[in-house]
Amino acid sequence: MLKKKRRIGISIDMTPMVDIAFLLLIFFMATTQFKPPEKDKITLPESNSEAKSPESDIITIAVTKVPTVRVVYRQRGEEISRELPPEAVRNDMGTVLSNARSANPQARVLVKMDKDAPYGVMADMMGALQEAKAPRFNVQTDLEGAGGLFKKTAAAQP
Repeated sequence: MLKKKRRIGISIDMTPMVDIAFLLLIFFMATTQFKPPEKDKITLPESNSEAKSPESDIITIAVTKVPTVRVVYRQRGEEISRELPPEAVRNDMGTVLSNARSANPQARVLVKMDKDAPYGVMADMMGALQEAKAPRFNVQTDLEGAGGLFKKTAAAQP
């Protein structure tokens, strides 16, 4: 008669596996960028508006302190970026905005303007917005007292 051999129990210590999982979790949390960095450095003006910035279907007009004007919009899933010198805003911005609005007619216009940028650029831009039949737009600002942590918008219409 043959006797069955008794199996020896195997135990695996899972403590190192948990340590590795937490280290990977911390690594990915520390290195992940949730929002890509802005192309233009813009110091937004402060306000106490509680309106939220739109996050989709937007045409972004970014004006830097230098000043340069950049219009960013999406067309057929691709991001289109047009940069205009300040002297071309009055003449060419209407055409660029019309193209952007034809690519996405329900898109909202979001203006990000540096607080130190010259006001003449904004005046020219407002004329171009009226020419492109987009008199309603949002102006993005920093929430007052938040130190730039929260971005808010204020709706503007001439």
